[in-house]
Amino acid sequence: MKHTFALILLLLLLPLNMAVAAEDTPSVTPGFNMGDAINIAGRQRMLSQRITQSYILRGIQPEAEKHQQVFERSMAEFERNLNQLAAFEAAAPVRSTLKLVQQEWQDFSAIARQPVSKFTAAELFKRSNTLLPAAHTYVMRLQALAHHSSAELVNVAGRQRMLSQRIAKNYVAQFWGVAGSDGSKLLYEDLAEFEQMLAFLMDSPLNTPEITRNLLKTRGHLSYASRGFDGEMHMSEARQIHVITGTTDIMLRNMNVITGQYAELLNAVELAAR
Repeated sequence: MKHTFALILLLLLLPLNMAVAAEDTPSVTPGFNMGDAINIAGRQRMLSQRITQSYILRGIQPEAEKHQQVFERSMAEFERNLNQLAAFEAAAPVRSTLKLVQQEWQDFSAIARQPVSKFTAAELFKRSNTLLPAAHTYVMRLQALAHHSSAELVNVAGRQRMLSQRIAKNYVAQFWGVAGSDGSKLLYEDLAEFEQMLAFLMDSPLNTPEITRNLLKTRGHLSYASRGFDGEMHMSEARQIHVITGTTDIMLRNMNVITGQYAELLNAVELAAR
């Protein structure tokens, strides 16, 4: 039975060898709609956690080039997303909230660009927990501007992307001893929230059959990850880090697709109203 479970995990993680599949950036044009804006703003929440996770992994596994690659791509995407959001005229009424994100990002990125050490990792871990709420507040302001129930689905699904990466961030931070005394508590709170909000999304009457299938896949991957956190997988520490971060990356990829599907629903509503 153990060999069967290990084989299933290996098959699931094969596409993640280069850690690229989880980072499909939404493709938008300068004239993108509110659904796209909420989607991209929501990715900033996720990226704050993914950058921190990859930074810590660079300290734990300095020989693994993929952590540096994920780090650099995520930093560049955060900057690119900020520029796109700043140019989104429909969000002009909440531009002051975006400025707060830009200010937090300056402080965060200054630490992230420093050489990796346990001290800087602990500092970045703290800053990720202030950049995140600033980014989240901006998403909520965009959701309020949208005036449609599907906007909440884009927001919540996008937050699930963030949670997948915060779960992994809290795990590796706890592993390396840079999470402080609440590391384990935060980890299990995020697991519980992910499961709760997944159930919320599955109950939505707006779901298409394809969205429902993708949500069910994500629930299965959450179950796999939870087994690792609960110590049910007997393997080396290095292998466990690979399995847990790989599985949470699959959760990220699935939720990224789902968020895009909800964004398309919102965009369709906006176009129909014009």
